[in-house]
Amino acid sequence: IVQRRSWYFLIPLFLGWAVVWGASWMLPSIYRSSTLILVEQPTVPDKYVAPNVSGDLQDRLQSISQQILSRTNLIHIIEKQNLYPELRSRKTSDDLVDMMRKNVEIELVKNPGSTELNAFNIYYSAPNPIIAQQVTSELSNLFITENLDVRQQQSQNTTKFMESALEDARRDMTQ
Repeated sequence: IVQRRSWYFLIPLFLGWAVVWGASWMLPSIYRSSTLILVEQPTVPDKYVAPNVSGDLQDRLQSISQQILSRTNLIHIIEKQNLYPELRSRKTSDDLVDMMRKNVEIELVKNPGSTELNAFNIYYSAPNPIIAQQVTSELSNLFITENLDVRQQQSQNTTKFMESALEDARRDMTQ
């Protein structure tokens, strides 16, 4: 029966293959670039040296994400990387920023079996693989530099507070 009715199986198989092959030529290619940023915790134990910068890593990451994905940063990246050249004349800059935000994805990576955050992924999708890689690289560099700036500012503020408290204590002691 299978030998006599083989065309009933072969024709749909080849037609399905032809439809999938044709659709693959018609649909645009989308390339997704990603980078993984590992988060290192302080190496000196808290019982020996108290950290002068504290805060939840997830909250800090969310705050930095909002700053990185702000309108001004994304417009700067759009102009620098010449993104969406065919849409710039027809769309407003807010529309371009919204399009870019849809192409950016940030995924938190947690340790298996715990709720501790140990890394995060940044993804960017684009029709050109080189542009996808360049934008992902730029976004990851912004995350790293913004995190360093925030940590440095927090550390300086804590150090200034400790120095002023020490100076007040010295003044009180001399009196």
